[in-house]
Amino acid sequence: METNETAKTKTQKTKAAKQAEAFDVNAYLQEPVSVFLMKDDLRYTDDVTVTYNGVNYQVKRGVPVEVPRFIKLILDDSFRQKTAAAEFSKQLEDSFYFKTERVQRGQKAG
Repeated sequence: METNETAKTKTQKTKAAKQAEAFDVNAYLQEPVSVFLMKDDLRYTDDVTVTYNGVNYQVKRGVPVEVPRFIKLILDDSFRQKTAAAEFSKQLEDSFYFKTERVQRGQKAG
């Protein structure tokens, strides 16, 4: 015989399962969202081309544009990767500078 708590738990799980089934991932990824890519006169002047599954999407810089959500996710991920790469490069540069300074000081002292 089920207790009242067990019945409530089963009902909650059933509701959660129905909600999960109702959520359409493809529709979510296709939803139009606004994106704004910075534009300047030096480095960020050209539009950005995103290629996904062989289809090219050109995103204009300097104005808000509507793109499918999956394109925005790709752009966000690209930004995170560039940021991480720049931070890693800076760490390597600092490490090299520190090691070079240490070697130069050792040569001067010796």
